Amino acid sequence: MKKFCLIILLVYFLKSCTDFKQKKSMDQTINNSELKDLITENDKNIKGVYYCKKCNSPLYKSENKYKSDYDDESFDKSIDNKVKYKKNFINKTKLECKKCGAQLGNVWDDGPKSTGNRHCVTKNALIFKTLKIN
Repeated sequence: MKKFCLIILLVYFLKSCTDFKQKKSMDQTINNSELKDLITENDKNIKGVYYCKKCNSPLYKSENKYKSDYDDESFDKSIDNKVKYKKNFINKTKLECKKCGAQLGNVWDDGPKSTGNRHCVTKNALIFKTLKIN
């Protein structure tokens, strides 16, 4: 009788572990697919500044960020005199941090009407810091 009870408990335990694993996997799938949209939607409400990851120089304000069809961060303009433009191909202009020379991404002329520019910045090149409002 004890063996029978132990077998029942073991089967129940293994079944519940499997169900938990499947539920967790499903939750992660939902969260990961919705995460990008949630972050983009929440970014509109969060005020802050994007800094160079290498030298901590302020480069972009959150109000200049916009949603584009690309995965990288998109801004219509940088903070004055913080980003250097370096032409190197016919249609391509590289963006560099003016302070440390870190490569940030590229600027294209298919941006919003406000400036016409789309600063396509690699996400790994920036650190976002929220503004503290008292």
